[in-house]
Amino acid sequence: MVSKVTDQADEPQGAYNRNSDVRYGAHCPGVVELTFKDRKHYIALTGVIVNLSVTGCLFSNDQMPWADKDADKSLDSIFDVINERCRIYIPWINTHSTGKIRRIGSFIIAVEFDEPLKEVLVKSVANLEPNQKRRFKPRIPGKYNRVLPIKRG
Repeated sequence: MVSKVTDQADEPQGAYNRNSDVRYGAHCPGVVELTFKDRKHYIALTGVIVNLSVTGCLFSNDQMPWADKDADKSLDSIFDVINERCRIYIPWINTHSTGKIRRIGSFIIAVEFDEPLKEVLVKSVANLEPNQKRRFKPRIPGKYNRVLPIKRG
């Protein structure tokens, strides 16, 4: 089960350690797609990747469906309805990745990638300066930041 707790001292050797890689500051747009356990619905959240490493990232969005929940009491119950698996899209480097949610907060999602990204791509994102031309503006804005049915076939 995913934990929102940031203290990792009790984890077994070889377990996820968010400090095991060099994390680069990044301020780039991103999309995290979450699926519901009913396998009938999903939500694609647009936001900002605030840091990035070859093995994971920290995604931030102030419109999370659970942003108004008390972080100390109810965030663990999110995983009663949402899968721990997710997909991430980083438009600046046109990269799609799958991963596992490792931490969750009122405005953040920490993701560990299934396959490491190339370090040269991670460094290129870290070296980019945010500006208006690099903002992510979806072609179909209604497709993001709300629950939608999964289309089959």
